Amino acid sequence: MSVLFLFASLGVINGVLLSVYLLTKKGRQIIDTYFGALILALCVRIGKSVLVHFDRGTDKLILQVGLSACLFIGPFFYLYLRSLNKNETYLKRKDGLLLSTLLLAIIAIGIAFPYRTHPDFWNLYLVKGIYVVWAFFLIAGLYYTRSLFARTFGSYGQLKADERYIVGIALSVVFITITYQIALFVDGFTYIWGSIIFSISFYYLAFRKLLAKQALTPKTMQSPLEEGQKLFQQVEEFMVKQKPFINPKLKLDDLADQVGLSRHLLSRILNEEYQHGFSYYVKAHRVDEAKKLIEVRHELSLEGIGFEAGFNSKSSFFDAFKKITSLTPSAYKKTLLADQEL
Repeated sequence: MSVLFLFASLGVINGVLLSVYLLTKKGRQIIDTYFGALILALCVRIGKSVLVHFDRGTDKLILQVGLSACLFIGPFFYLYLRSLNKNETYLKRKDGLLLSTLLLAIIAIGIAFPYRTHPDFWNLYLVKGIYVVWAFFLIAGLYYTRSLFARTFGSYGQLKADERYIVGIALSVVFITITYQIALFVDGFTYIWGSIIFSISFYYLAFRKLLAKQALTPKTMQSPLEEGQKLFQQVEEFMVKQKPFINPKLKLDDLADQVGLSRHLLSRILNEEYQHGFSYYVKAHRVDEAKKLIEVRHELSLEGIGFEAGFNSKSSFFDAFKKITSLTPSAYKKTLLADQEL
């Protein structure tokens, strides 16, 4: 028992540390956030399972927290695989609304019907509802890996390392889900197996990171664009000649329509070829335009130059300029004046 407890507990503890790293690391992408949140939700749920398995007198508040975490395993699994499939770079409003709604709902229910005083309500109704949400989003997430699984059963050896890794993550979450679903509906089935599967999966991740020297979260499931560089050059020429960025309300959909590409394709081009995404790309062009205006439009204030370049506020102009050039607009202007005096 002690060895099993140690093995399961270490998996949970190390998983929490990994999730904190993914959620706080510098330069993290939305994929890192989704994956870190998925691991954290699993750790909370599995940690509760380990405690209950070895200590039946565990505080019911811990049971409530663990069960509440189940509500987010499916959604974060779905968002993670979808973001990999579509090469997403930011949290969509509808996704933020979904997660916020789930969080507020489980907090409100937990306050109104705490597990300590309403265990029957949780066990008979709420837990089953949570598990339905978990299963629904699990299936929705697997939809985005259907082609990978088809190739896995047909020619696994031809899968790339990242593709095998994604299949491994998906299978781990599927097996963990199955163990908990069975434990909910079948008397006598222990869900400690979910903890064991998670621990094994965690050490697989550690092996990939430390020994294989590969990233914990692949950037995308998509193959690189064959003409990505050519398409990016077409977009770049349009930006330079037509200057659509001077419109402060320019959106990805607007630019995609103007250059004759789909929104999804343009997003891929900017992420794969430019490697910074749409928002940074537009800001960079606005900063370049501002630098040109500083040189020739001496009658304009720095704030006015920012508006002329497409920024919608003084603060956004100054922040973007400093981030991209490492200088404030006023400092950049002073360097120009100093150069002219030489």
